[in-house]
Amino acid sequence: RFGASSLHQRDPRSALFENYTGDRNRNQNHSPAPSGPNGGYGYGYTGATGSGAMNGGAGAGFRPATPNSKGQYSDAVLSELENQNDAQVEGISAKVKMLKDITLAIGDEIRDSSKLTDTMNDSFDNTRLRLRGTMNRMLRMAEKTGVGWRVWFGFFGAVCVLFWYVWLF
Repeated sequence: RFGASSLHQRDPRSALFENYTGDRNRNQNHSPAPSGPNGGYGYGYTGATGSGAMNGGAGAGFRPATPNSKGQYSDAVLSELENQNDAQVEGISAKVKMLKDITLAIGDEIRDSSKLTDTMNDSFDNTRLRLRGTMNRMLRMAEKTGVGWRVWFGFFGAVCVLFWYVWLF
């Protein structure tokens, strides 16, 4: 369903249910039986042949995260699930804090960019006004010399072509 991506994979600490299929008629020998003094990853699981005293006296034993025949979970399983839950909450809290810090940094960057944009806008406006004044002065000068604007335009065009030629070649 999710393809080969590992983004949806669970944290190994939360692998308590990884072998649980939900099938109540399963063979108990298919469940992993770790080789520890307590077995069952510390949940009191004694395997299919153990006494199951820590499991409420069920006798046959059960997988660490599955209820016994009365539908009850052992205190060790519930405690481990609570510890895993607390670890997950701490992880999520750390990620939320990180996202908050990133969001605040983005907000600061947006404010700085807006301030810079306003400054640039004012600078461009001042430049536009200066260019307008310079153009008006040039037009007045051109009128006083008796040379038409077309000649001046041609002169500036020739200078631009000269600069372009020198720049390319």
